Amino acid sequence: MRKSIFVCGLVATVSNPWLLSCKNSGDAGTTTGGTSSTPVSCAAAVASDSLTMVCVPGTTNFSMGSAAVGGAAIPVHTVASITAFAMAKYEVKYADWLTVKTYATGNGYTFANPGIQGNSGGGTNQHPVTTVNWRDAIVWCNAASQKDGLTPVYYTDSGFTTPLKTSTNGGSATAAGQEDNPYVKWSANGYRLPTEAEWEYAARYIDGTTFMRGDAPSGWQDNNTANATVDTAENNAVAWYTTNSGAATHPVGTALGNALGLFDMSGNVDEWVWDWVGTYTTATPYIDADSQGPTTGIRRVLRGGSWPGAAADLRSSGRINYFPYDEASSFGFRPVRRP
Repeated sequence: MRKSIFVCGLVATVSNPWLLSCKNSGDAGTTTGGTSSTPVSCAAAVASDSLTMVCVPGTTNFSMGSAAVGGAAIPVHTVASITAFAMAKYEVKYADWLTVKTYATGNGYTFANPGIQGNSGGGTNQHPVTTVNWRDAIVWCNAASQKDGLTPVYYTDSGFTTPLKTSTNGGSATAAGQEDNPYVKWSANGYRLPTEAEWEYAARYIDGTTFMRGDAPSGWQDNNTANATVDTAENNAVAWYTTNSGAATHPVGTALGNALGLFDMSGNVDEWVWDWVGTYTTATPYIDADSQGPTTGIRRVLRGGSWPGAAADLRSSGRINYFPYDEASSFGFRPVRRP
């Protein structure tokens, strides 16, 4: 899959934390986009979104991964740049899932899984939706985009005329335009899954200059400086996981958020992201601007840890992976979009 580079300039103002002025610097066949000469405030652009979105400023030279985590999180590598984006403040809760799904099924969409309220179906509408696979998540993003009057991101054709509307269970579907390998209009303003780079950057963000340790949960505050470890009490403050979850999901946003105001980036449910799983390197595609990870694969990545997971799963640089048709009571997702 080839990609175009989407260039955005950031302009700081008093009334708006940052302004997003965007143009497409070139189309190499898999993305398209127009140009805009008028800066658009991210906050204004997402104000009418049906999801509560948080504006995340862009960055350059983001150091991704963690030697302290090891395993799939190494080697540490430098992502050249990450374009500004907006990310959902919360994991998709069941209420939002159902609203979009109801709209979607009346507009030609089908889902492999119905989704349930929290881990057992016995939660409330404020619990994260679970038992959804990667395919369900991207189809839901397309439907949510259409519902909100935004341009969908995932398509069955290279001309971006037919949005992907079908998710199924089982079997590989990796031919171009199929469920596991859609054509992606990266320049579109609709909802999509974050890339691994976007997700980890947002999870570890403190002030744009300093970042959370990769072996700490998102939003971690060191309340015991006598040691260099992440204590149980510190994990408990920001995440729902095996030690404090009571073997269940919790309503979104009930643990402490991170510096960006994003909640449950660690714990509650594992979050599907865009990328095929691959072994990190200090070369392309992992160091590319707006890295999208490998162009082919078998399994997709989830991030953040979950209600039945161990403390080690909460680490912001940690990664797990499953088949895109897998679903579980600990799997959910959180969209992003380009305003």
